[in-house]
Amino acid sequence: MFQIIPFIQSYGYIAIFVGSIFEGESIVLLGGFASHEKYLFFPFVFFFAMLGAITGDWFFFFVGKYKKNFIFKRFPSLSHIVKKPLAAIEKRPKFISFAIRFMYGFRYIVPMGIGASNVPTRQFLFWNGLGALFWAFIVTIAGYIAGDVLESLFGEIKKYEFRIIVFTVVVIAATMIILRITQMILRQKKDE
Repeated sequence: MFQIIPFIQSYGYIAIFVGSIFEGESIVLLGGFASHEKYLFFPFVFFFAMLGAITGDWFFFFVGKYKKNFIFKRFPSLSHIVKKPLAAIEKRPKFISFAIRFMYGFRYIVPMGIGASNVPTRQFLFWNGLGALFWAFIVTIAGYIAGDVLESLFGEIKKYEFRIIVFTVVVIAATMIILRITQMILRQKKDE
């Protein structure tokens, strides 16, 4: 049988970093849970979540800033998608830069849109870095607290941990799939 705990201890921080670059809540929540169970060290979970969030957001920001012409010529439909949030970005660039991590489903488009806009690089880097710090802390602590709640409900949680981790991954994956399908349906209705 696959041993999940040694896997988490060996690759947990790498998984948290890579997962945070993309849609990272689920992996960071699991990292917080693993830190509650003493498999990972909470400050490192927080650090790698923040580092991954910053890496992903800044990458797409700089793609928008320096490669927008190439990207928009190569993918014309992306140009229209990226330009949609420009009005909001121009009105409140600091808030949008800060809040990107809390905008599920827009983590590639909005940083690219900010990069393509006239928002100064330093302003984006500062506010986005601050937002990534808050996001990483909130999501990591939520996973840690979930571990605490589960332990208070089930007592010695270690005997249930594999089932809990699998259940959590399945629920989060199902939720993400449902949200994506809902977004696609809403976009189709909006386009009609």
